[in-house]
Parts: sequence; C-alpha cells; structure tokens
Amino acid sequence: QLARGETRLRLSLGARFATQWLLPRLPRFRAAHPQIELSFDISDEVRDFDADDIDAGIRFGTGRDAHTLAVRLFDARVIPVCSPALLQSGPPLASPADLLGHTLCHVDCMVDGQVWPNWPMWMAAAGVEGLDAGRCIAFTDSSHVVQAVLDGGAVGLVEQDLVAEDLARGRLVRLFDIAVGLGPAYAYNLLYPRRSQGRPAIEALRAWVLQEAGL
Repeated sequence: QLARGETRLRLSLGARFATQWLLPRLPRFRAAHPQIELSFDISDEVRDFDADDIDAGIRFGTGRDAHTLAVRLFDARVIPVCSPALLQSGPPLASPADLLGHTLCHVDCMVDGQVWPNWPMWMAAAGVEGLDAGRCIAFTDSSHVVQAVLDGGAVGLVEQDLVAEDLARGRLVRLFDIAVGLGPAYAYNLLYPRRSQGRPAIEALRAWVLQEAGL
C-alpha cells in the first residue's frame, strides 16, 4: 500500500513520445496502478526535477548525468512506412530503388549535435543512388510525417518503436528490412533523481515502462 504522498507522479516527456508511445498504453498503467495519480508535463525542453517539480522524465539522448538514474528503454531505429492504400494502388514498391518514384518525407532535426536519420542516410544504407534530397519533404515533428503517410500520399521515415501499434493494427505498413539509427549511445531513457531510487511509485513506473518496452 502506497502512502498518500507517494501516489502522485509528474512525468515529463516530449509530445512525439507522448502521443505515439505512452498515451495508447496509458489505460494499461491506470489499470495496473489505480492508486497512482500520474500527471504530465508535455514539453520538448529538458526539465529540472526540483525547479519544475518533476518526478521523472522520458527523453532521447545518452542519459549521462551524475545526479540522475537512466533506465534504457530502446534506441531510435528509423524505418520506411506507407499506408495500405498506397501499397495497393500506388507505383510498385518491390525494391528500395522504387522509392525514388514516390513522395518521401522525414524528420529534419538535430539531437545532441547529431543529424536525425533521414532519407539520404537510409538510401545510403540501402545502396540506392540517385536520390534528389531537395525533393524530400522535411517536417520538424514525426507526428506530421505519420499524418502525411496516413493521408496516403507519401512514404515516411518513422521510429519503429513509436509506430508499433499502427503497424500491428495495419494502419501503417513497413517497407523493406533496413533501419537506420544514431548509434548505440543514444536511446530513450526513463530518467529520475538518484535520491528517488526505491520510492514505491517510481519503482512501479519503472517496472511498467520496462514491461511495455519489452525488457
């Protein structure tokens, strides 16, 4: 039984991770831990636990901080996806080179000085030449990439783990067995102050997030 002061958690996370990964799973957390009042700080800015009254956060990066515990969840593996409608009625997509005949969109941003995986990087990994990068449509947020794909007109590069539900339900279709990422040092991490280790609500959140991440 958690003490009354232990039942409230404020979790800070980015909008992309919140909408694409956490919120679809939230009913399972509430069912498993009805006594924990979970509230959210949705921001792409990294928060200060004390100054911003935050108990924990989920952020993408290296997770290196002397005062913070980082629990690695998964890295960012970016894969090409399309809608079922495009696969059925659009130009053929039998090989990676066929992508050159489609509208391609991706996220254009930097993380810790690293360029987020984009179409030129994916095409290089796939051994495809002839991409005109200037024709790719760049968005600042992956939710816009997903929407462009769902609307049926584009093939998008998205994070595999963040669209797992859409893939499982058949709303999105993965194309080709090639993924690109930022390297093993970078991952989504559950972060919380070292002093909070052992706190029952934090440990409950940690166990649940790890379970949902398949760890």
